[in-house]
Parts: sequence; structure tokens; C-alpha cells
Amino acid sequence: MHHVMAKFLETGTNEGLGLAEAAFKRALALNADHSMAHKLYAQLEVDLGRAHDAMVRLLGRARTADAEVMAGLVSACRYCGLLDASLAAHARGRQLDATLKTSVPHTWFMQEDYDRAAGISLAEFPYIGALSLAELGRGDEALPMLRELEVKTQTRLRNFIVAARTLLEGDRAESVAAVIRVVSSGFRDPEGRFYLARHLAHLGSVEPALALLQQVVADGFFCFPVMERDPWLDSLRKKPAFTKLLRSAESQHRRALDAFERLDGTTALSTTS
Repeated sequence: MHHVMAKFLETGTNEGLGLAEAAFKRALALNADHSMAHKLYAQLEVDLGRAHDAMVRLLGRARTADAEVMAGLVSACRYCGLLDASLAAHARGRQLDATLKTSVPHTWFMQEDYDRAAGISLAEFPYIGALSLAELGRGDEALPMLRELEVKTQTRLRNFIVAARTLLEGDRAESVAAVIRVVSSGFRDPEGRFYLARHLAHLGSVEPALALLQQVVADGFFCFPVMERDPWLDSLRKKPAFTKLLRSAESQHRRALDAFERLDGTTALSTTS
């Protein structure tokens, strides 16, 4: 709860993240095999820029065949740019528990599998769900639900919803303003801020987008395959600073891939295990 409140509430602070980490460390000291604690701690670790560490720790437990560990790996692998591994972790987790919920819609979105991402609940994933519908030429379908959620939502996610709605409505100025409000609020999640950076780049706010993306990579989101090909980032590609940060993302991604292969992650996440 410390993590959730620090991340999403407007009053959330870094102190809350510290309290969350202390609680997770205490939980694992009491029971080192508590799979839910491992998964939830991994979700905090990726927000704190330690996706590589989270992935390595969870892969070390993957052969225990625990669905919650797999759910944690869905996020950690994606942050490291290991999108196929993220999908494999979801598939293995669902094999172990058919009711398991994971963050796999974000993986679908990053792999441009908009057909699958467009089928998710907008109430659960309003931003990427709406953008996926838009990629399929169905953005208008998302607007009624976005407007409804905008009224109901009182957390930092509200401005993600506003950014998506105004983008679909063609209100560039308000869409950019909504993104800036999220960034200014202290929102920590590097993946969420990656979405905001590409959003700004898509709308032509090149320098703010580049500055934010530099922070994103520095803060531990280095999904290099997406950054390398995402057309929403095309306005940044001629910038030397973008080339530099792309190389940084690639270096971290390859380090994570080396660790994944060293730990035989493919076998650990195989549905035939």
C-alpha cells in the first residue's frame, strides 16, 4: 500500500517508496519463499530503476513454478527490453494459474499487437487501450469510456486519461499540458514516463520529449527494441542526444539479455517445463 499510494496519489512521496521497500525486505526476511512478496517487490524495484536486479532475482526462483513469480517477470523482462521473455512469463504464469493477472497488455502494446491490446478493459488500461484502438482506426470507440473515467479518477492516472482523450480529439495543446502535469507531479514509474515521452514526441514537443526520455533511460527503463523502431519517436532520431541515449539503452538491454541467457531463462519460462 505504501508503494501504491506513493506512486498514484497526488500526495505520494519518495518517503512512501522507502517505507514500501523496508516492508518488502522485512516480509522476505520473515519468509524468503513468499512468492507474492517477491512479485510485489519486483514491481517496486522496476519503479526504482532496478529492473535488471528484479529480473535476475525472480529468474533464480522461476523453477519453483510459481505463478506470482512469473507475473513479476512479465514486468521486469519488459523493462529490460526482453519482450519475448515477458510474453513467455505470462504464458507460463497462466499455465500455472488460469486466473493470473499480469501486466502483459503493456507487452502487447510495445510489440505493436494492437488487436490484442485493443481488447483489454479500458477501465484497467485506459491509456494504452485507447491508443491501441486509435492505431486500428477505432479511436472514437474509446472516447465515451475515457470521459467517464476522467470524471471518476482522482489519482495521477487521471492526466494519462486526459492526455489520451485530448489526443484522440485533436486538442494538441491540452494533450501536451496533461502530460506535463503528470511529469510535474513526481510520477516515478519509468515505463509510464516512457509513454509520456513518446506522446510528447508524437505531438512535436521535441525538446521536452528528449529530456524526459533521457530521464527514463537513466531511471531504469531500457526497452531498446521499442525505442529503436517506435515511429512515435521519429521526431527525435536526428538528435545526437537521442542517438546517445539509444546506445545507453542498448548497452543495458544487452547486459540484461546476457544475464537472462546465463540463467537459462528460456528454459525457466518454458510452458513445457
